[in-house]
Amino acid sequence: MATQDAADAQTTPSMDPYEALGVTPTASDAQIKTSYRKLALKYHPDKNNGDDTAFKRVSIAYAILSDPVRRREYDTSGEVDKKDILEQEIDISEASFASTLAASMISSLGVTIRTAVPIKALEAVRSGAVQVTDVTMPCKVSEYVKKGEIRLFRCALSEEDTAAGVIVSVTSLAGDKFKLLHFDQNDGRNGAPEGLELSLQEMSAKFSSMKRSHAGFYFTGRQSFNYEPLSAVKMSKLESRDLMMFHSLDNWTPRECVSIQPGEQVFGVYGDNFFDKCTIQFEIFRLGEHTADDVKVKLDIGEIRSIEDQISTKRDELMRFQKEYVAAKVAYERAVVRHQKEAEAVKQLIAAREAAYAALTIPDVQSKDAPPASTASSTFTMPTIDTSAFKSFTFSNPFAKK
Repeated sequence: MATQDAADAQTTPSMDPYEALGVTPTASDAQIKTSYRKLALKYHPDKNNGDDTAFKRVSIAYAILSDPVRRREYDTSGEVDKKDILEQEIDISEASFASTLAASMISSLGVTIRTAVPIKALEAVRSGAVQVTDVTMPCKVSEYVKKGEIRLFRCALSEEDTAAGVIVSVTSLAGDKFKLLHFDQNDGRNGAPEGLELSLQEMSAKFSSMKRSHAGFYFTGRQSFNYEPLSAVKMSKLESRDLMMFHSLDNWTPRECVSIQPGEQVFGVYGDNFFDKCTIQFEIFRLGEHTADDVKVKLDIGEIRSIEDQISTKRDELMRFQKEYVAAKVAYERAVVRHQKEAEAVKQLIAAREAAYAALTIPDVQSKDAPPASTASSTFTMPTIDTSAFKSFTFSNPFAKK
């Protein structure tokens, strides 16, 4: 399926992604994401007799504009490489058991698989078929959500709450996968269906040093950020492993919404585990002082803001440092090549010098009395002995009796 999607993306004719999503070239990330979600629901194949042409078009447009690198590439050249452009969220609600099992095994290896909230689950919420649990501020409840289903919570927010800042936080101590959702009430105007419509979505993320997973909405009036580690696919495309550090904050992205209006607000938690139900702690509270069991606690996000400001600054620093590093690396690699060439040149020069010194000598002079080297005999001859002098020689025995 992924191979076919990639092939379809490569053969898709040129298009204007801004026009496809109905946004302007100056649209913010939040505007682009909001428009995509509305169009994705509108053109989903389940609602168009299986026709996915329009759905793929808006999906490709969102893949271009939601990625800063691709968006910059399109704004500069008017084109973008589509070979891996459909690395999007997938709806596994209709997937076979084998596909779901394979996805869960890959996910268990640490490879993130983005799954979309199924259109059927969203339609159930829109039609009022999902029960809503009313909660009051501050609230902290432990619940569970079945796989592929949505649990809804409704809370009334006052003007004092929204002015102080409202936090909606969901945590799974078991590290389960889930999505935190926010729904707007659609009154049916402009031809849109009446009912609750998905407006915000945050995917749970695991803390690297803890088993638990977490997602949250931070309506504080100030920009907050999401962080997701670099995917294995993107890491594999880097030229060298030493460049990974410079891309470690590529997925440092601003959250969609910084404020919320007073009145009734509906939040949801979608169980995103492949097989099991999801156990969660749902919290909603406002910033400021709280009293629990006669103990006063002041909740603020001052430390979070300080750290996120440092990370944003560090991301900009890394982008500048990467240029310096790459330039220095290229200069170093050139220096290494020259080092090898210079070492070989020195070696050859020294060898040539030794040969030149060895050749600086007069020829050998041969002695006149000495036989030519070619006529000198190298054969040894035994001398002969004259035995005639020993014929009259006798030998007397000194021990003989006389």
